[in-house]
Amino acid sequence: MLFQKDIQYYKFCAYGFFKNLRFFDAFLLLFFIEKGLSYAQIGILYAFREVVINLFEVLSGIIADVLGRKRAMIGAFVMYLFSFLMFYGFAHFIGFIVAFLFFGLADAFRTGTHKAMILAYLKKHNWQDAKTVYYGRTRSWSQRGSAISALIGAVFVFYTGNYSLVFLLSMVPYLIDLVLLSTYPNYLNGETKGELKGLFLLVKNNIVQLILALKQRAAIQTIILSSNFTGYYKASRDYLQIIIAHTALVYPLFTHVDEEQNAAVYIGLIYFLLYALGSLAARKAYIIEKKFASPDKALIRIQGFGWVIGILAGVCYINEYYFAAIFLFSLILIVQNIRRPISVKFVSSQFDDKIMASILSVESQSETIFAAIMALMLGFMVEFIGLGWGICVLSVLLISVSTLTLKKMK
Repeated sequence: MLFQKDIQYYKFCAYGFFKNLRFFDAFLLLFFIEKGLSYAQIGILYAFREVVINLFEVLSGIIADVLGRKRAMIGAFVMYLFSFLMFYGFAHFIGFIVAFLFFGLADAFRTGTHKAMILAYLKKHNWQDAKTVYYGRTRSWSQRGSAISALIGAVFVFYTGNYSLVFLLSMVPYLIDLVLLSTYPNYLNGETKGELKGLFLLVKNNIVQLILALKQRAAIQTIILSSNFTGYYKASRDYLQIIIAHTALVYPLFTHVDEEQNAAVYIGLIYFLLYALGSLAARKAYIIEKKFASPDKALIRIQGFGWVIGILAGVCYINEYYFAAIFLFSLILIVQNIRRPISVKFVSSQFDDKIMASILSVESQSETIFAAIMALMLGFMVEFIGLGWGICVLSVLLISVSTLTLKKMK
């Protein structure tokens, strides 16, 4: 074992578990449809969320590096709680825009920051060689949280018939995480200056270091390679709910309950199994990594496989092979959970630890650019040509663009 499972290790795992107890996640797209939103409007909402994240991503990473990563994380979870209340209270497009504003701000301050804390912890204990294994283990607990979340959310929807209430239910684990984050050791804040005096100078210095780090073409290639598939995954993942809902309609499990309840059972069972497999994939990512000559080659091959799977899933859905479409679409999440630990190790090995939260925020910003564009494209394609054709066209486009980009950057 390259590291010890100490108290902080279990805190990292617990954080990921509670953070992914978003009981609404498996029903979010269906929630919007129930509220009368079109697929195009849903695409706009998803794109808006990613644009908000994009606008504040790098700044939030710099603030985290300057004022403290722990403080930034606590602030993020307070904003999440506000957004959950808004999703529960609003029932129209503009209201959801406001809710996604707070949600996007929270994501901007969270993404990259917690990974930087884990990497700082590994460096302090001289466990850098365990990056893929360690992060894969903590991420696996996040996936377990998602699995449990899908089951609890499904039971809740089945008995209440109310999608809105799951947002209130989701506030409980987020309050737990808020308390948990406050117990993290202060040194995980990084080299901070808590007072406001000199803040602008510190921000300026961090920006200069960041620009210098990103001036090299290899650095840009690193960021793009690590983030483009994540953008694809973020933009497409919720459409699995539509495939499952159609399957529940054609092949109902129970005849004495309504369509929504049948869909809830399907979603609960499928998402539970899916995230359980995702947890295993994250834990075993280091084994996949060893089969390739380098992390970047692993990322290229794995994401290419993921896009091919997306094409096959779209073809199956077009031909109404719903169970095959569910299986193939689910594999996209498995691919993402294999990729992510490898990606974190790859990116973190290229840059200085002092600006790691900023670098990881740049990576996350790159993800949001891809996700915003793809979410908007996919939303309108689903509206006008259908989900199957939409995911096929997007996947083929990404294979083509990625191939051309990698050739030019060699």
